Amino acid sequence: MIDVERAKRLQKLLGEKALRELDKYPDIDLSELTYVSGVDASYFKNEVIGVAVLLDARSLKLVTYSTSKKTPQIPYIPGLLAFREAPALISALIKLPEKPDLIVVDGHGLSHPRAFGIATHIGLVLKTASIGVAKKPLYGEVKLIEGRELIVAHGRRVGALIEHDGTRLYVSIGYGVSLMSAVKLIERMLKPGVKLPLPTHEADIISKKLSP
Repeated sequence: MIDVERAKRLQKLLGEKALRELDKYPDIDLSELTYVSGVDASYFKNEVIGVAVLLDARSLKLVTYSTSKKTPQIPYIPGLLAFREAPALISALIKLPEKPDLIVVDGHGLSHPRAFGIATHIGLVLKTASIGVAKKPLYGEVKLIEGRELIVAHGRRVGALIEHDGTRLYVSIGYGVSLMSAVKLIERMLKPGVKLPLPTHEADIISKKLSP
């Protein structure tokens, strides 16, 4: 099992590194990408089932998907979700036949108590741009700035709220992408009648089929 306090210290150290690099994160446009991945996790018989889907970035159509099962090494503890689910999700991502240019994660990124949510964790490990999209807030203050509801945490603008299909989505920088690019990318991946961005929507569908 993972030592909880050691895990928190590691998050704090890596989160501080991610915040220092924040201003270097580039703007990214969907037209520049080839593949986008979405990930989601479910549970079955005490195992975490990680699902990674691969979508064509231009059509946002599903190309393929992969899965991985792992025994969780830590109980559910708020703020430490990554140590429970990321190993299965990363393993599933590595199994994809093509490396995605962007990963959309069902969870938070820098809007995390130690600036190291699951989206940042996965993006940093795989050195791939990542965005966290969650249905509930975790950490940070929502402020109206320049006409948009932004999430401010650790003294930085790390996320934004998007109203879509009657749902409030909490979008946060994971790794390697600027905030406004993250917002625009997720807005491009939303579809009427579908509450989640298409990458995590597709991963969620497959995930539910694998955990009856």
